[in-house]
Amino acid sequence: MKFNKTLIKSKLKASAVHLGISLIIFFILAYQIYYVWYPQPYFSVDGGWQGIRIIAAVDLVLGPLITFLIFDWSKSRRAITFDLVTIAVIQISALVYGVATTYNQRPVAIILADEYFIPAIESDYGSQLESMSELSQYSAESPPIIWSEIAIDRAVLDEVMRIKFDKKIVEYAQIQLYQPAEKLMFGLQKRQVNTMTILDLSGAQQRYGQWLEKNQKSPDEVLLGLFNGRYGRIWLVFDSTAKYIDYFK
Repeated sequence: MKFNKTLIKSKLKASAVHLGISLIIFFILAYQIYYVWYPQPYFSVDGGWQGIRIIAAVDLVLGPLITFLIFDWSKSRRAITFDLVTIAVIQISALVYGVATTYNQRPVAIILADEYFIPAIESDYGSQLESMSELSQYSAESPPIIWSEIAIDRAVLDEVMRIKFDKKIVEYAQIQLYQPAEKLMFGLQKRQVNTMTILDLSGAQQRYGQWLEKNQKSPDEVLLGLFNGRYGRIWLVFDSTAKYIDYFK
């Protein structure tokens, strides 16, 4: 019994040290996810929270748990070294996978297509761009907020379909359809009647009224757009010139 207590204490101590190191790594990655890859308002509705949970499960649970199960101070130095290397390989491999998945699914652009805003991820663009930074020419926001407009023209529609089926690039990620930043206002204005109808049908009219009252705005001073995230919806609020200013749920 005495030996078991000593073993458990050594396991807990090793796990605590591992957890301390893991916490530092976790907070660094959490900052990156929350402020850079999935900035508000997209964190809670487009995958940021899911990414945080993946990283937490791997970094704060998996690693320390494996350390507790495997670590045994009574083993030889060689055996302990082997165990620690094994733990590190398992955790780092899982962490790299989780971070890569979270990074690859981050929204690199917010696209106004049809009646909604939708997220675009890096893989949506195929080989059209050398760098995602090229999207900044369409918007000063981060990630860029872009209007994608398909003209009602047979030749344009045929080209859109050709790119979609030949190059596997969906309509909202085809950059030849992207409009300059100054035209976003026109795109939002065109949709305001339908947007307000959607607002009423979704039951968000009261929350909109509360937002207007809180921010001392009138309906004439703002433009709205519904963002359909992968894990929820939010309403994006723009001023009358289509500059993004806030959101509400």
